[in-house]
Amino acid sequence: MRERYYENTKKSQDIINDFYYNKKRGFCIGIAHHNFDAFYSIYTCILSFVIQALYIKFNGEINTFVILITIAIPIGICYIPAYKAVFSNDKYLQYFKQFEKEDEHWHKKWKRRTTVFILGAIASIIFAIYLYFTILDVKVRFPWM
Repeated sequence: MRERYYENTKKSQDIINDFYYNKKRGFCIGIAHHNFDAFYSIYTCILSFVIQALYIKFNGEINTFVILITIAIPIGICYIPAYKAVFSNDKYLQYFKQFEKEDEHWHKKWKRRTTVFILGAIASIIFAIYLYFTILDVKVRFPWM
């Protein structure tokens, strides 16, 4: 029984590794793709919030069409080129080959850049909301103030 257990575990481990770490359709690539979408989209929110706030300030009201335009323009300008640079024609597979060739110092440098990118995205959404209310001259009272 023990031998069969270890034999089946070896077989299933290959299947599990393929499910998680397959470079074309693995679970980890899906998570990386989702995180890229989420964090890079946040940077376009600044432009969307500023355009919407300026439109409301000068026209007094906003409709659904304007909301769609103010979201579509920043995405078209910022997000789509970045997405094409990474995910079109499986370019990220070429990046994997480059990453495997580099040394530990290079990997640490890119880990720091990625961390700064994520923290910058979080800070930028907070800044975008602040700009939105500042442009509209809305006084926001927080419970702790």
